[in-house]
Amino acid sequence: MPEVTQKELANILGVSSPRLSQVKSTGRLDGTWTARGRTVYYDKDAAIKAWNYENPNQPSTSAKATEQDSTRIPTKELEIPSFNDSRAKTEYFRAEMARLDLEEKEEKLCDAEKVKREAFSMARSVRDAMNSIPDRVANQFAAETDSVVIHQALSEELRKALERLTDA
Repeated sequence: MPEVTQKELANILGVSSPRLSQVKSTGRLDGTWTARGRTVYYDKDAAIKAWNYENPNQPSTSAKATEQDSTRIPTKELEIPSFNDSRAKTEYFRAEMARLDLEEKEEKLCDAEKVKREAFSMARSVRDAMNSIPDRVANQFAAETDSVVIHQALSEELRKALERLTDA
């Protein structure tokens, strides 16, 4: 159980001493520190575990600390990335956008809304063609008594209506 001062622990964790005090006041580091006079000493290993949220059994001293436990974001997510990391991400994003633009221009990609509109339009066209079949063949079938001729005429009308799907 190596003990370190608040300033030493802050240096190890890469934060300022006031930030460490602020986190300590939330109860996150309870059980990892002792005060001797005006100096606060931390159990180095336990404090680092508590800092990294690796100690789920640590006691909380207030309702506020309990409320914050459920909404806390780990410190690593709050860290600002280095300039090189940020630049690499920016360049990767630009390359992806350029790739997507190229694929769109090469017509490998297209707008989803445009596809939905075209599919809707085509489906409506086929529906209208299917609904108009009875109007076109009703008189012809009324005069016809041969089921083979009726079958052929009906099959031909259905085929014509469904050809719109393959043409589109």
